Amino acid sequence: MRQNKRHPLSYVLCLFALALLASSAVQAQVAKQGFDSLSGLAFQSDLLDPSQAFEALDNVQGFVANTTLNSWNSFRLNAPAEWRATVDQRSGMIAFAEGGNVAWIPGRGNSLTANDLSSVVKPGGKVDLVAMEKIARNYLARNGGMLGVDSSTLVLNPGRSGQPASHLWFVDFDVVREGLVVENARVLFRVNNGNLIQFGSEYLPSPGAVVPPTTITRSQALALASKYIGGFASADTFVDSGSLHLLPANLADNFEFGKGRGLVKVWQFTFNRDGVMGTWQVRVDATTGAVLELSDVNDYVTAQATGGIFQNSPTTGSEIVRPMPFANLSSGGFTNSAGLYSFTSGTVTSTLNGQYVRVVDTCGAISQGSTAGTGDITFGTSTGTDCTTPGHGGAGNTHATREQFYQVNRIKEVGRGWLPTNTWLGQKLRVNVNLNQTCNAYWNGTTLNFFKSGGGCNNTGMIAGVSLHEYGHGLDQNDGTGTAPEGGTGESYGDLTATIAVHSSCVGPGFLGGNCAGYGNACTSCTGVRDIDYAKHTSPTPATVANHTQVRCSAGSGPCRKEVHCESYVPSEAVWDFANRDLPGAGTGPAWTVLDRLWYLSRNTATSSFTCNHTGTFTSNGCSAGNWWKVMRAVDDDDGNLSNGTPHGGALFAAFNRHGIACTTDAGASTTHAGCTSPATPTLTITAGTDSAALSWTASGSAVYDVFRNEFGCNAGFTKISSGSSATSLTDTAVAGGTTYFYQVTAFPSGNEACASAPSTCITVTPH
Repeated sequence: MRQNKRHPLSYVLCLFALALLASSAVQAQVAKQGFDSLSGLAFQSDLLDPSQAFEALDNVQGFVANTTLNSWNSFRLNAPAEWRATVDQRSGMIAFAEGGNVAWIPGRGNSLTANDLSSVVKPGGKVDLVAMEKIARNYLARNGGMLGVDSSTLVLNPGRSGQPASHLWFVDFDVVREGLVVENARVLFRVNNGNLIQFGSEYLPSPGAVVPPTTITRSQALALASKYIGGFASADTFVDSGSLHLLPANLADNFEFGKGRGLVKVWQFTFNRDGVMGTWQVRVDATTGAVLELSDVNDYVTAQATGGIFQNSPTTGSEIVRPMPFANLSSGGFTNSAGLYSFTSGTVTSTLNGQYVRVVDTCGAISQGSTAGTGDITFGTSTGTDCTTPGHGGAGNTHATREQFYQVNRIKEVGRGWLPTNTWLGQKLRVNVNLNQTCNAYWNGTTLNFFKSGGGCNNTGMIAGVSLHEYGHGLDQNDGTGTAPEGGTGESYGDLTATIAVHSSCVGPGFLGGNCAGYGNACTSCTGVRDIDYAKHTSPTPATVANHTQVRCSAGSGPCRKEVHCESYVPSEAVWDFANRDLPGAGTGPAWTVLDRLWYLSRNTATSSFTCNHTGTFTSNGCSAGNWWKVMRAVDDDDGNLSNGTPHGGALFAAFNRHGIACTTDAGASTTHAGCTSPATPTLTITAGTDSAALSWTASGSAVYDVFRNEFGCNAGFTKISSGSSATSLTDTAVAGGTTYFYQVTAFPSGNEACASAPSTCITVTPH
């Protein structure tokens, strides 16, 4: 379901019922089971259904205002490369344009110098986000007529803006009217190798749209919400007791061109009800008093541990012993990534209230002391499930505790490697395990939550894929764009976070007692919640909105207004195909390395995975500014010119177009073109040391290097441990003796990570 940020709430454990009071939308591995007094009333008005009706500018020139056309034609006359544009028929304005070679800042794609930026960068200064905002606003002053936006209504969004790689800049604005942010509306610019390659908007109101007046008071709106749900109970707990929000509003399905999107102001209330799963949001029109929405905004599933953990699931292998990364110590501080710390004497304990992750187990408290003399803190391994322990470490030293602590720490470490400026990745995340429910798990906006075994399902806290999926919802909420604007993209985000980490199309094997049903297209070899490889279904056909979503998915809130987990198959299968069918060396480590980069570097600007037309026979495309096709293509470009293709353009197009979510009208859409010659692939050698590994590699001209490591294998998800270093050696001290590690190195020209070499041959080492 759609997720929106909320304030944190407390965690309450009762004797017979467990109510998790949450701060945000909660997304689950599977749809919430059962019925309750609120679920039967849930709905969303068509007014709030986000919709963008795109058409190529060339096809609607007769409808577009002359001022818009004149502004576009003036821009094209001065653009040195081919540019193409699409129009949002609801606003009548250009919604997205892409091409290349429009110089903004000095880079490999142009001949600009620092002197050319003297008006925005002080002598001797560097281009920063402040300078990029000034350049963008100056550009809007000259070309804003194409977008139909008043630059005075724009406020820079720092979460969606920035420099995720040295060759890449995103400048992304919120739209503010009368002091309120127009939710999901944005204006954006993307710069690659110094050149503007994309600009556009999402969900801008039609020209002339006004902010509706507030004629309904908060108290009146609360009374109307109460009447709709049959009354608020005295035990209901409010997360949001009433706040005003401004939203884009679809005016009608048969709208007049350029007059199809207005604004609606709503009073928003969010509450939890004891005994009813969910965090419930009610929206009341602040002008008319109409109730426009009641929805459960929870994010429902995942796991982690040090000591004995499962690499993926109890059904796919036995417990293995792994270090406890970043665990808290009674002596002060935390262990490092390898679980190492400096021990002097006495007894040191850990309660897994770590630097980045804290696990709370309903089975009891967790506290493991060190072994006399050695200082080793061994949480151990165990048999059984749920509250079974090794017999030490407290009643909370369960499989789920250890699994979750390990897996969530590792995936947050992966995120910090790619997104070092993301503050959420450096904060402590609470994980609740062995909750007294079954067959699900969820993210509630502040915590991850996993259930005991029962009802035909295994303990969800013991399954890595479930853990990683739910963590994916957390990253989605905190990646800079806020949660995906619809649930189908959110569920795909979760599935792909897990898949990219474990390199398995079966999401959460062992979740079920048998193969997943696949929404009528049964999985053939997956006991998880979904298998995103279309070949592993009884009907091995690539999922599209016409052959899958429209015919197999029930009503819901995905991009096609269908059930979100069912809808997620389309974008998830496309991304799986990219790495496993279409890239050179499909399914191997080098192919996954490409996907890692495109996925993580696109997170803070991507929104809906695709755009759906859900009238008649469903159709879809990837032509919206925030669609995954557009964003991953922008990240892949290596020369600041999308119209000539990108280094992996052919593979990206094949994968996304197979599932109907590419933008086929884009110039160079299916072209594989490397505008930059990649450096030679480094040759890596490693020497084992005591709790260390000494890496060295051959130089690739004047390149810089990224170094990657993992603990599971050459074809498993890697963590970036060094980024953009000019050195050709590294001593890794965040490793532990007796554990085998796997390494690879890539080379790229400084400032252009899109021009990276293939990774070096993967090398293994076991420190002393």
